[in-house]
Amino acid sequence: MRTELVVALDFSERSEAEQLIEKLEGLPVIYKVGLELFLATGASWIQTLCSLGHRVFLDLKFHDIPNTVAQAVVQGARTGAEFVTVHLSGGRRMLDEIDLKLSEALAAGTIDSRPNILGVSVLTSFHEEEWIAHVSHMAKISGVRTISDSVQHFASLAHDHPAVQGMVCSPKEVELVRTKHPHLYLMVPGIRPEGSPAHDQSRIMTPKAAREAGASAVVVGRPITRAEDPRAMALAILGDLE
Repeated sequence: MRTELVVALDFSERSEAEQLIEKLEGLPVIYKVGLELFLATGASWIQTLCSLGHRVFLDLKFHDIPNTVAQAVVQGARTGAEFVTVHLSGGRRMLDEIDLKLSEALAAGTIDSRPNILGVSVLTSFHEEEWIAHVSHMAKISGVRTISDSVQHFASLAHDHPAVQGMVCSPKEVELVRTKHPHLYLMVPGIRPEGSPAHDQSRIMTPKAAREAGASAVVVGRPITRAEDPRAMALAILGDLE
């Protein structure tokens, strides 16, 4: 299966995002909308994108009490987004509630289909030492300390729960997760073409290496959005993913 390209629309203005989408018209890409652009445009713009035939990854990383997250996921589904993210650290009860509320909404006809729920594991901005310090209080209870330990723990939760179709993990962990859970859809950020700056990502990999490691989709932002010729850059990355 071909690894898909996700273009991160990391803009603060709708007009900037639409200009990029116009430049990439016709290319087989998925558009990622995160918190900044979502707050600038609202759910109606996501609905518009989907109605025009664009595939949308709504990356809002929901994390709250189970009922609140489940209701938010239903609202995300109403936009037509193909993918929606939730933090796996929200736990099994949160995922149970998501599964229930999506089933109820589908039966009631308030949504047309269930989105693919992707669980967020460990953000790619974390360094190993920083993560260990961050979870030191949890380690006393669970023994989970390293980034690898944490990702494996979250991957098992994602694999075992019917509400979840895949997970978000860094390219450094994708091969391990793919080996243990071959059927999970793995959305992989932290992708940088050869020679591109890392910016705020700590665990990065080239598109080709991520494909070879087993990524289902790779997320690329600034190397495309800030390129002199975004379409040419996207085409080059698509070539690396074949």
